[in-house]
Amino acid sequence: MSLRTSRTRCLLAAAATLVALISAGGAATAQTVSTQAMPAQSGGRPATGQHTIWRGDFDTNSAAWTVQTDGTAADWRGWRFTERDAWFAAATPAGVGCDPDQDAPLDPRCFLDQRNQFSRSRGVIAVADNGIAAAKGAAVDAANPVTTTMTSPGVPVSGQRELELVFSSHYRQAHKAVGRVTVSFDGGAETEILRYSAARISANGGGDVISGQEVLKVEVPNRAKTAVFRFGYTSNRPQLFWAVDEVVVRTPLAPLPGKAKATTLQVFSDVQGEGLPYLDGALDLLHREAPKAEAMLLAGDVISGPKENNQEQQVQEYDEVSSIFAAQKHLPTLLPAIGNHDVRSSVLPRKQQVDNFVSFANKWGAKISKPYYEKVVGGVPIIVVGAEGTGTDPKQQDISDAQVAFLTQRLAYWSAQHKQVVVMGHNPFAWTVSGTYGEFYGNGPRVEQLEQIIGHYPNVISLSGHSHWSPYLRDWSVRVRTAGGDPDGFTAINTGALAMEFGPNPDNPWDEDSMTDRPESPSVLTMAVYPDRTVVRAFDVLTGEQINEVEVANPLYRG
Repeated sequence: MSLRTSRTRCLLAAAATLVALISAGGAATAQTVSTQAMPAQSGGRPATGQHTIWRGDFDTNSAAWTVQTDGTAADWRGWRFTERDAWFAAATPAGVGCDPDQDAPLDPRCFLDQRNQFSRSRGVIAVADNGIAAAKGAAVDAANPVTTTMTSPGVPVSGQRELELVFSSHYRQAHKAVGRVTVSFDGGAETEILRYSAARISANGGGDVISGQEVLKVEVPNRAKTAVFRFGYTSNRPQLFWAVDEVVVRTPLAPLPGKAKATTLQVFSDVQGEGLPYLDGALDLLHREAPKAEAMLLAGDVISGPKENNQEQQVQEYDEVSSIFAAQKHLPTLLPAIGNHDVRSSVLPRKQQVDNFVSFANKWGAKISKPYYEKVVGGVPIIVVGAEGTGTDPKQQDISDAQVAFLTQRLAYWSAQHKQVVVMGHNPFAWTVSGTYGEFYGNGPRVEQLEQIIGHYPNVISLSGHSHWSPYLRDWSVRVRTAGGDPDGFTAINTGALAMEFGPNPDNPWDEDSMTDRPESPSVLTMAVYPDRTVVRAFDVLTGEQINEVEVANPLYRG
């Protein structure tokens, strides 16, 4: 764990431009609120694979939403469109100190009832928040229950047999509260397609949904022309909430043919010394699940790298990892990213530590000369980014202009070839995967620049380690949209860790802490890359069981 301190010409033109550059939603206080309707955007995607039909984008109002709330109108009563950070501010208790350095132990209200853990949210979101409404004076009780519905415009569905409604969901289960999603076609009756409630048989299992994503399959009746989706929330408790973001209607991927061939990859990260006892078992598990893997991706922090380590001690740490590798009979080529622990010594020059990392990588087949590079494995482009050990400008975060230009050019090239691309770096981007709501993920300008570049390419799968948060969590995989980027965004995936697991800090709502005195659920991933999609599976090293899975479509695929 770290100490946190079209397409071809357009893409190539965009790359050239980027290389040259290298040198609030309205408050809903009335009973009914609408946003401006705009035509759905296709983004110019080929229709042979999965594609987006409609985006219910709260940020740009690219669709018209209507909100209806029963009862007396009051501030924050019912669905409301608001900036995410404005929501947090509204929930912050007045007159209560919430600075963990000055006001510890913090008042429980400073923890915002976990509103701030909606890691996958950005910009304007939709919120039904009884807790804030009651705190601002609205009557919310058995005599004044809140019943509120957010309704989409008609979504064109002619010629479709099946759809997927996808949205980000952050829901805290209040006593007897119910959240529902329904669909109706051409003005017909509503059909419930999702229910949250205190009942264990509900989609939320009777509990909370923290920074989740729902993917709901919807069958389309014959000759249906339009579908309307409704998000309903009912609660008579003056507490808790439901927040929604990134609503999308898309076509489903067709089932994989029985003889479909994939390039398979093994993935893990953050060994850091304390993960060494689990490394052998992790490699065995990876071989069991992906025996024909053509590469093994290691998303940084190969070693623990204590600050006092000298050259001999740092090399010894790498040798300890190598000895476990050497005992394996079937080890694919290693392709690692450099992590902060790999360059953490305050005794050694940073460049020497980078050289030690490169030497270790090459011992296991990487054939690299620097920490950023590209490899094509079984036809799959893999781009690795990371600190170079030569930077002097803090704003560049040891990532050179040359590396930025390299990433920009290679993404443009592979996108013009309609390829799905794996980009791996150690650090996650802020407000993406699990735990990245924390203040320690206030990434610097160079990392933010990399994210903006990646944001133009919906065919990118971005792998990161560093956080040590578990792939058991709902937001281990997220879709990320950036300002000015592709409207479909890119996919970010947390690789977990072999070392200590981290989670929310019980003393500071914006910090994290180790969960136990030992690794609780060391994890690994496998990736199966097909022409039209990539299937990523997460596994628990201790149990050997699969714990999560995500199927990421290649939006540029042309069959």
